[in-house]
Amino acid sequence: MDEQDSLEEEPRTPRGWSSHPPEKMLITPWIAGLGGLTVFLFVVFVVVWLPVHTFDPPASADWAPLSDQATKGRHLFARNNCFVCHSGYSRPQDVRQALYFLYPKVSQPGDFYGSDQSPNLLGTERTGPDLSQESGWHPDDWQFAHFYDARFTDPLSLMPPMRSLFSNGQVEQLTAFVETRSGKSGLLRYAGQLYAKRVVTTVQGFPQPYRGFSGAHKPIVEQKEVAPPPNQLEEAPNLSQIDRSYWLSGDPLPVTEGNLLRGKEVFLQRCVGCHGTKGNGKGPGARFFSPPPADFTDKDDACCGGDTGPGDFYFRILRGWTGTGMENFGERLSVDDIWRVVLFVKTIPNKTLREDVVPEPKDYITWQPSKELLAWVKGRQQLANNVSFSKTQSKDPFMQEAMRVFPGLNPADRVVVNGLGTPLSLTDAAAGIRAIYDRLLGRAWADAKRRGDKLPAASQRDIPPTVPGQQ
Repeated sequence: MDEQDSLEEEPRTPRGWSSHPPEKMLITPWIAGLGGLTVFLFVVFVVVWLPVHTFDPPASADWAPLSDQATKGRHLFARNNCFVCHSGYSRPQDVRQALYFLYPKVSQPGDFYGSDQSPNLLGTERTGPDLSQESGWHPDDWQFAHFYDARFTDPLSLMPPMRSLFSNGQVEQLTAFVETRSGKSGLLRYAGQLYAKRVVTTVQGFPQPYRGFSGAHKPIVEQKEVAPPPNQLEEAPNLSQIDRSYWLSGDPLPVTEGNLLRGKEVFLQRCVGCHGTKGNGKGPGARFFSPPPADFTDKDDACCGGDTGPGDFYFRILRGWTGTGMENFGERLSVDDIWRVVLFVKTIPNKTLREDVVPEPKDYITWQPSKELLAWVKGRQQLANNVSFSKTQSKDPFMQEAMRVFPGLNPADRVVVNGLGTPLSLTDAAAGIRAIYDRLLGRAWADAKRRGDKLPAASQRDIPPTVPGQQ
């Protein structure tokens, strides 16, 4: 045997040492899978199940139960995955949290108390706006038009049409949920919206709007002639919804071709869904609304209307017109762009909405306050008596809501509205809003009690609503 063969036959372990045992895999794939599943289930237990079943904060002061109608709407909202794009809570870090209209308050854990709001439809994508505080910012007819086709109310919207998903009854339920999901502060705004709807339809002689999706197959509502009360400015009720600081305001921007062209561009982007491509108030969404959208094609209205001055238009675009489909654009358009739209609207009677027409300064119709308007503000509703100038601010939430809806009224003002039943005043508006609010909250509590929902002490119902973000 040669030297090479002897080396190959030598043992691999030193003499006197025991040989290494055979190697085996101690953690098999089955054991690894079972361990991974155990870790996953433990994380789910700690992060999901445990908080849901142990975190039980008391109801916040702003919490309110949902009515049966709204609860059905919540189920539709969840079933159709609306929360994928629309979150259901407003966070402190939201860039628009502090803005007045869409994010008047930060959501609190106790806002989602009870079985009708738990688990909360939080959502995280936020492709669309947060809806936790949506209640009361739009009237029901705006919601119907928006659900039917969101581009009727916002031509730039990404939201797909919902007309094939919901019946008339279902969209009523969905609207009830959206309009009442925001607690007591939301119910307060919604009550103000309902009261304002009654006022504007009575003042302008229009019927109540169509319900559900039925407006899509109906003609635009028709106006009945309403005789103004004697010795009262015809436009006084409309002016009551515009801060009187704006009644005689002019447009601060010059009437230039550039400003008019930019105004036309913004109008075509934002306004044609309701006001139409001709500016005659006959856009695709107009059939849903009562009152219908404004018609800007009348030259006499453009030059001489008591509530069609540049400041009046600016305020309505900036803050909206409660009770109508006109919503606020104050957080979507710059101040200059709003004024540019106001400039352009004053050219629409001269056919400037035609395709390929560039509006020119000669098309602009200058507004002049009428003698009747000047006499009215001099004798009956003086500009200096603006309620915003009062050093004493009301702490009554119903009066605060009345002042938000009717910023043109002073506490001493009494405007006559034929058919309303009461004068149009801040005191009467606050009482009317409170009656609607009490009815909405009482119905929701009765429905929740009948369903057997978990409810806090009955005294919770008596906590007055707040007006978060009120300026």
